[in-house]
Amino acid sequence: MALDGIILSKVKEDFEKYLPIRINRIMQTSKTEIVFNVHANQIRTNLVMNFHSNFNHICFSDKSFSTYSEPSTFVMVLRKYILNGIIDSIEQKEYDRLLLLHLHARNEFYDVKHYTLSIELMGKYANIILIDEEGKIIDALKKIPPYENTRRTILPGAVFTLPESQNKKDPFITDDIDFEESLVKQLQGFSKTLEKEVRHRLNNQTYKEIINDIKTSDKLYLSRIDNTYEYHIIPLTHLSDTYEEYDIQKGFDQIYNEDDEKERIKSISDDLFKIVKRQIKHYETKTEKLNASLDDALNLDFYKNCGDLLYTCENLEEKGLKEIELEDYEGNRQKISLDPKLSIKQNANKYYANYQKKRKGKSFIEEQIEIANNELEYFRSLYEQLSYANYTDALDIKEELGRYGFLKKYSNKNINKKKKVNLYQVKVDGYTITFGKNNLQNSYLTFEYARSNYLWFHVKQYHGCHLVVDADEVPEKILRICANLAAYYSAGRYSSSVPVDYTLVKNVRKVKGAKPGFVTFKNYKTLYIDPEEDKSLTVVSI
Repeated sequence: MALDGIILSKVKEDFEKYLPIRINRIMQTSKTEIVFNVHANQIRTNLVMNFHSNFNHICFSDKSFSTYSEPSTFVMVLRKYILNGIIDSIEQKEYDRLLLLHLHARNEFYDVKHYTLSIELMGKYANIILIDEEGKIIDALKKIPPYENTRRTILPGAVFTLPESQNKKDPFITDDIDFEESLVKQLQGFSKTLEKEVRHRLNNQTYKEIINDIKTSDKLYLSRIDNTYEYHIIPLTHLSDTYEEYDIQKGFDQIYNEDDEKERIKSISDDLFKIVKRQIKHYETKTEKLNASLDDALNLDFYKNCGDLLYTCENLEEKGLKEIELEDYEGNRQKISLDPKLSIKQNANKYYANYQKKRKGKSFIEEQIEIANNELEYFRSLYEQLSYANYTDALDIKEELGRYGFLKKYSNKNINKKKKVNLYQVKVDGYTITFGKNNLQNSYLTFEYARSNYLWFHVKQYHGCHLVVDADEVPEKILRICANLAAYYSAGRYSSSVPVDYTLVKNVRKVKGAKPGFVTFKNYKTLYIDPEEDKSLTVVSI
């Protein structure tokens, strides 16, 4: 469900416990999400603000966030004006889905300036607007020109105005309610879900008792319906008798973290998928054309035989013939096309020249086919890695594509920047299993992280992760867990009886000249597994 004004009023109350709040860092984690790293009331945490049309929200979160590699102009403006600023107070108008964060910060001359951030969480109109002391808009995440909305222009330099008041009643003080009419249309901050819950409870409670439960609540109650969450600050008993209870901030983190992560991944991987699919199509077309050229080049003996036969003619200087029929060395009659402008001898030499050209071309074409096939396999592996990548993995793949020049806007300074490589780890029965999910992680895992006596796993005949376990021999249970993980994080995850090779790390070698993650290995054994997600395992990032 969407956030309503009543819930947002409780979020505001919770935020006010931590005032004043210092903004230490401003990050953009997706096209619709901005995160402030803040220091508030002796705690350091993240203030997450998401302006997606379907799951816009604001909350504190202790989770770690990676910076979006290409922050928008608006985020750069925020950094210029309010970085290191302090949020002094928070205001909500008429239980609307809008918070005004009042703050102050010093400019380049160390003069104190006051600003307001309008956090508007109204579905497809969700937005964040930076306003100066004079009430003028400095910038906004989503700009709205006059021709789109004549009542409220959101552009730099325009005067900031609040959304029009809907002239509804305050649900906590009014007694004048017509229960025959829609409560959403009568009361501030009410959503359809809250109205349904109130009407359901009216069978056993009075309106004042219900509204008092809402007023005194400081929890968020989550009801899982069809793999999604419905929530409010009172249990939604009209939906389910079972629910989960959370502190407000923890509840929002639980509800939205998965959606936020998907949006962060989407903001990066959409473009990456396009690049990778374009390269796959390019190399598929190229290999098809090269194979056609190779078929032609393999016919090179025909040109040599024609040249040899032409030299058996009695009059090699004869011209004007378009075709000649000669008997080959096996006694068969063969027609040979000729250029009438050239003598028979010159035509023979031309056939010899074509023979030499195709002989040399055959070696070149075979070399190009090998290169094209390697590139095709490389991009197919990236496509598979993107299909199960999280946000950090997608950033790794983006960096990898940048290193090889497939991203035009990729900065060279990022190539030389030393970056922590993310790996994934599972601990079972005293054994530590570690794996990567993309080429950079796989290469680091196998050739830098792992010891030579670790067991190494990789799915056979598919693109997939590299995996190691910290022992040279393991029991059958651990062997199968390793094989299952290697198969699950591969292109064979939806197949059955997937072969997984395993050997010692010391038997694994890099392929000379190949891109990261491509290896050869020897002295291996093979285990067959039906891959499935093992929910009993706790996978952590290291």
